[in-house]
Amino acid sequence: MLNAKKKCAALMCATSLFMCAATGAGASDAVDAALENPNRPSHDLRLDPVRKPGEVLEFFKIQPGMKVIDLFSGPGYYSEILNHLVGQEGAVIMYNHAPWEAYSKKASDARVAGGRLENAKTQYEDLNTVDFGKGQYDAALAVLGMHDLYLKSEKSTSGQPIDVEHFLQALYRGIKPGGIVGIVEHEAKKGIAPAESAELHRLDSEHIKKIMLDAGFVFEAQSSVLRNNADDLTQIVWADGLRRHTDRAVMRFRKPTGR
Repeated sequence: MLNAKKKCAALMCATSLFMCAATGAGASDAVDAALENPNRPSHDLRLDPVRKPGEVLEFFKIQPGMKVIDLFSGPGYYSEILNHLVGQEGAVIMYNHAPWEAYSKKASDARVAGGRLENAKTQYEDLNTVDFGKGQYDAALAVLGMHDLYLKSEKSTSGQPIDVEHFLQALYRGIKPGGIVGIVEHEAKKGIAPAESAELHRLDSEHIKKIMLDAGFVFEAQSSVLRNNADDLTQIVWADGLRRHTDRAVMRFRKPTGR
């Protein structure tokens, strides 16, 4: 993170415990430490400038001791950071849709091989039958994966279309009251049908808000940290010059307390 931010937080902490708590300096330091962990693979480090994981995780309010689901984790870029961030008092579930094993299991298994991510474990389960338990997790992250719920090519293991409602209900049930769901998604043009935008690997952030609200979550805030106004939202996300430079919506939702 920015050195100026660290110095400012340290100064305020030295002057006032109240001000230190208000700045969230402890959480910021934990994110910094996770990013600076010397065991992070070099290919992950090369992605940091375009993915901005520090800003994203701070915005999502992920802290040590949390139990977190990394939804659609793929090879586990965020799972690696989360493993160090949540620490031994926390836990990370690297969740992927069971049919995705063909292209993500090898990489995710390699990441956790030999217990190198001591606080993380993998979970491959069908989106249409997945069960995250009841109130077990403090937070969930869905980074660049929500559009896959609408891809025509994605099916359950039984060959049925993806049941988006079941997945979101399972997620809502699995998150603790007051818990957080952080979503990063390639932005799509407003009003475009999800099945159409998904073919570009995009999803309209307004549609995401709607389905999350319908599932019972509350929209809390949106960040512009990954915005790119030069992206006209009409191209597939790995078009020439666009890969890893799309306009990405970053949204934080919360499960209401008492539910």
